[in-house]
Amino acid sequence: MGTHSDKEQRDIAKEMLGINIAKRNGLPLKKTDLKEADKIIVVANDIPRVLFNYQALNLQPKVEMWNIKDEQRKNKKNIRKIILQIKERVDRLNNNLK
Repeated sequence: MGTHSDKEQRDIAKEMLGINIAKRNGLPLKKTDLKEADKIIVVANDIPRVLFNYQALNLQPKVEMWNIKDEQRKNKKNIRKIILQIKERVDRLNNNLK
């Protein structure tokens, strides 16, 4: 989600779901994080799949694109809608993994 509305989105996610969606202490993911992952979920629709084309890591089979539109403004109604879309997808993923 867009950087200028990150705090708004974190606050709404905390309020709606009781979860913290803050970045991992501001640290970017490393190739080793991706290599060790069983599944890589790309939520935002503005992340190109080509970013995961590390031949040696064979990431493509792990990548699942959800293509959920990002909210670039601080529109609380849209942020709530996006959070619910993500929650529905996470719930479905969890059910499929059981």
